[in-house]
Amino acid sequence: MQKLLTIVVPTYNMQDYLNRCLDSLVVSPELMGQLEVLVVNDGSKDNSSAIAHEYEAKYPATFRVIDKENGNYGSCVNRGLEEAQGKYIKILDADDWFDTVEFQFYLQKLMPLEVDMVLTDYQKVSIDGSVLENCCFGLDYGKPFVFRRLESMEYFAHHSVAYRTRFLRDIGYHQTEGVSYTDNEWIYYPQLYVNQAFYIDNNVYRYFIGREGQTMDPNVKLRSGKHVIDLLMSMIQYESRLEDCDKMGFSFKRMDGFIVHSTKGVYKDFLVNMDSECFDAEALMKFDGFLFKERKDIYDLVGRVLVLKGIPVHYVIYWRKHGKRFPVDGFRSVYRLFRYGK
Repeated sequence: MQKLLTIVVPTYNMQDYLNRCLDSLVVSPELMGQLEVLVVNDGSKDNSSAIAHEYEAKYPATFRVIDKENGNYGSCVNRGLEEAQGKYIKILDADDWFDTVEFQFYLQKLMPLEVDMVLTDYQKVSIDGSVLENCCFGLDYGKPFVFRRLESMEYFAHHSVAYRTRFLRDIGYHQTEGVSYTDNEWIYYPQLYVNQAFYIDNNVYRYFIGREGQTMDPNVKLRSGKHVIDLLMSMIQYESRLEDCDKMGFSFKRMDGFIVHSTKGVYKDFLVNMDSECFDAEALMKFDGFLFKERKDIYDLVGRVLVLKGIPVHYVIYWRKHGKRFPVDGFRSVYRLFRYGK
């Protein structure tokens, strides 16, 4: 029997957080029968697999553990999509969790839907448990809508998204393996093709920010900057091959806006936020040349970006002209305090 929803939980050395994550998915018995949880253990070296198997033993009709060799985040998502039996599929990172009450309401509202994508609100939560941000979209609730006609230029992060499983399989969705930050692909590629969508006004996902070692940790992000660049180049090349951008309407414009946003982030990380010993000049020069050739409009746009609002330093132009970064050590400390709170 097909399940209503598959939750894929990519897991690597998450023993300190996994119980909280999986506990949040234990709902009422009738809804548990509608739910499939695939804990994809990516070769963890800690107790993650044993913890996950405890849930499989206790709730065998809902939880299933897939132990595999390490292949990074994308390989976990691909394996989950390959084995999913749910009508819809959603990702829950192992250090995050759901609000269980909100999740139950969400499942009930999900049952009658026949759409490509379902959106919900979510919260960003700090390490001390305080809410950093309520990410609420305020879309009309109650009926499906044509996604490409949604004039909002906002893109929707993976915390807010569930897709129809068949839709992802029909478009041949597959994440890049062996690299980090492929959650950007989960946002980008499917949302180019989504036709009908539905907004459920429940604040389900709790996105945990501040854990040392997570991909959004500045130190981790800087070490993996080349991954971000490689994925972004693939997205830009994909855009250049599309022949039906006009038919995609605002879906294409919205996701092209995501490309612009991500590109600005690359230059800011490399030229402002990155310490000198981490700076990979060769990788950034390669990307800069690629961008000049493929997207001259974005190439010119990023040159006009300031170090910080109100500080008139066009640091990308300076780097292109002089072959070295603007001396932003002072600005960098201000930026890190502004951006990361430390």
